[in-house]
Amino acid sequence: MGSALKITRIWGIDIQVHWSFILILFYGAFIYSRDASNVLAGAVYGILVILLLFVCVALHEFGHAITAKYFGVNVPHITLLPIGGVAQLDRMPRRPLQEFLIAIAGPAVNFVLAILLLPVALLAVSLSMRAGAISTTIPGLMNEVQSMSLTGLLLYLAGMNVMLGIFNLLPAFPMDGGRILRALLALRLRYVQATRIAVLVGRGMAILFAIWGISGGGIFLLLIAFFVYVGGRGELEAVESRYILKDFSARQALNKDAHILYTSEPISRAVDYIMTTYQGDFPVYDLGHNLVGVLTRPRLVATLRTQGQEGRIVDVMIPRSQVPVTTANTTLADVWEKMMEAGSRVIIVQDQGQFLGLITLDDISELIQVMGAAKEREDTITGGSGGQAATSGTESQSIIDAN
Repeated sequence: MGSALKITRIWGIDIQVHWSFILILFYGAFIYSRDASNVLAGAVYGILVILLLFVCVALHEFGHAITAKYFGVNVPHITLLPIGGVAQLDRMPRRPLQEFLIAIAGPAVNFVLAILLLPVALLAVSLSMRAGAISTTIPGLMNEVQSMSLTGLLLYLAGMNVMLGIFNLLPAFPMDGGRILRALLALRLRYVQATRIAVLVGRGMAILFAIWGISGGGIFLLLIAFFVYVGGRGELEAVESRYILKDFSARQALNKDAHILYTSEPISRAVDYIMTTYQGDFPVYDLGHNLVGVLTRPRLVATLRTQGQEGRIVDVMIPRSQVPVTTANTTLADVWEKMMEAGSRVIIVQDQGQFLGLITLDDISELIQVMGAAKEREDTITGGSGGQAATSGTESQSIIDAN
C-alpha cells in the first residue's frame, strides 16, 4: 500500500488516506472545471463530488468492518485509494457463511444508501421540472447529473451507489463478488480448492476489465484489473501456504542444533555464526542461562551499518517481552498467523514456560517450499482437494477488499 495518512479513528478502526488519493481529487477538479464558466467554482464542486463519493466508499468498507467485528475479527484500519477502499482484517472469518456475510455487507450498504438517496433525488428532480430548470427527457437528466447543482449531485450519488453495489458483486476475486463466490464454493469444497476456482474466475474478470479499460473504459479499470490479478494470486499463495502449515506443529519445526548467544558477547560473535552457518536469528541468554531476548538478522544488519561490530549483543537484541510466544503443540498455520499479527519474523516456542527454541519466517518459508511440492503430488494422486465440505475454519490470514 505504501504511505497512508491517518485522518480519524471510528469504532476502534483507523481511517487512512493513501498519498495517491490526491490524484483523484485533482481528477475531479479537472473534470468539472474544464467546461465550467467559473473554473474555480467547477474545481471546488468537483472536489466536493469526489469527497462525498468516497464517504460512500468509506461506509461500504464499514459495512465489511462492522460485520467482521461482529464475528470476532479485528479490523485495524480502512484505507482509501483512488480506485476505492481497502478494509484490512487481521484474519479471515472461521466459517464460509461468515465470509459470505462480511463480503456482501459492503454492497448492501451501497444499495441502502441508494434507496435513501433516490427519493430525495427524485423530489429535487420533480421540483426542478416544475420550475422548468431541467428537461424531462433522459438526455436532460444526464446533463443535470453533470451540472453543478444539488439535483445533479443527488442523482450522481444515488446512481454511483447502485453502480458500486453492482460492480462489487462481480465475481472478480478478491473483490466482494469473488469472495462471495469462494464462500459459496467452500460450503461444498475444501477452502483451498474453492479459492483456486475463485482466483481462476477472478483472473478471467481481470482480463475483461483490462480489455474494457483499453477499449475506452479508462485507466481506473486497468488499475482494478491489475489489483484483481495480483491480489488474487497473493491470497491464493497465502491460502495454499496455510493449507500446508496446518498439518505441522511448532515442535516439528524447531532447529534442535541452533546456536545461542549471550548478552555479554560482542556483536562480532553473531557475525561469525552468520558467516559459517545458515542460521540468521539467535536466542540470547544471560549468564544465568535465562532467555532474555532475540537477535534477528535485520536487527544485526542495521547495527552493522550504523556502528559496525563494536558493542555487545545485549545492546542490540530485541527484549523477550517484545517477541510473540507460542506453545509447542500449536499448528504452524496458527504460528504464522500470530507472527503476522505481531509483525515479527521470529516467535518463541515454549512448553509449560520452558523455552524450546525459535521459529523464524525463513523456517516457515522453507517448509512451505519443500512440503508444498509433496502436498501438490498427494492431491494429484488422490484426485485433488475437492469433494469435501469445508467444516474447518477458513484458511487465509487476511482479507483485502477493494471497490
